[in-house]
Amino acid sequence: MTGQPPAPSQQDAADIQAIELELEAIVLAVADAQVALSGGGVIDLAGLDDRIAAICAALETRSPEAARALLPRLLTLVEDLNMLSAACDKVQADTSIELERVATRNRASLAYGRQPVPLPPPPGDPTRE
Repeated sequence: MTGQPPAPSQQDAADIQAIELELEAIVLAVADAQVALSGGGVIDLAGLDDRIAAICAALETRSPEAARALLPRLLTLVEDLNMLSAACDKVQADTSIELERVATRNRASLAYGRQPVPLPPPPGDPTRE
């Protein structure tokens, strides 16, 4: 015994490569969402949690050494997701503030008999441009 872990089989190597490709696709999707959100766009994260859960489940069946090799990428993904979550929270807070401002102006307009101010179009609305 040489004290070295056994070399991964070809199947394990192929599985790890497939996991790495999916992980990279998720990282790109999160980056795209961050860019879209910062540009005022609408993002759709549906299914992202399922994709991440599938990666985690696949790694649970791999050797600890093989799974550990992806740890830096997974930690980076966690950081990216935390930043995206914070950006979503900020957009939500900013939207709430803007809606309150519109509601206040509308109440004042109604009090003085003027037409209410229309709500601004949602981000990504083609009539907005």
